[in-house]
Amino acid sequence: MWFVVGLHFAWNTTEQLLGIPVSGHTAAGLLTADVDGPALLTGGSFGLEASIVPVVISVLLAAPMLVLAHRRGGLLPRQRTRR
Repeated sequence: MWFVVGLHFAWNTTEQLLGIPVSGHTAAGLLTADVDGPALLTGGSFGLEASIVPVVISVLLAAPMLVLAHRRGGLLPRQRTRR
């Protein structure tokens, strides 16, 4: 879990330092990056995490991990809880 938290922190910090909006909040960074193009690729005013690029990268990373976990028997069915 800490690895993923660290990646998320590094991603947001990098965007902030570049002056790219992070989750819709713009801040003055050390550098200024002018992101221009279609909102599908740039995320528009919300920032890069709202674009299709990180979604595609995440799916490309997650799919092989899920397949490997399934082959090794690491995916367990959800347990039902009694009410």
